[in-house]
Amino acid sequence: MIRKLFAAAALSCLVAAGGAHAQTAADNIRPARQVCLAGQPCVGNKVDMTAQPAATAPVTAAPVAASPIEDAAEVVEVAASGFDAEATYRANCNACHAAGVANAPKLGDKAAWDARMEKGMDAVMVNVMNGINAMPAKGLCMTCSADDLQAIVNYMVAK
Repeated sequence: MIRKLFAAAALSCLVAAGGAHAQTAADNIRPARQVCLAGQPCVGNKVDMTAQPAATAPVTAAPVAASPIEDAAEVVEVAASGFDAEATYRANCNACHAAGVANAPKLGDKAAWDARMEKGMDAVMVNVMNGINAMPAKGLCMTCSADDLQAIVNYMVAK
């Protein structure tokens, strides 16, 4: 009985493989779909080039309300030099100085900054340029010039 079932299954496989549904290797690797570009004939179905998509109205952005500038001098300074101390602080210094990591003076901690500024800006800048304790040289802002780094220090001290 098992031999008869096996023989029937094998026979049906042979018939199906040799029948009308047999695929060639080219059929098996042919892409499922093709892209028809304008002006090129497509294989199989023809593309109706007379159908036009529905016209849509152009999208316009809502007007943005102007916000008042709180500190125009800071904006002018950034525009004149092209350097944004606050943005650079956020990108390079914020991770440690916002949380006080490894005793880094926090932004807005006047007492911590006053203690460091007692040594003078030159001493602070030596530490900034060379690194101190866990702080790497230039705070890893390798594209910052000495003037840029001093602007960042001034930003942190002023906050």
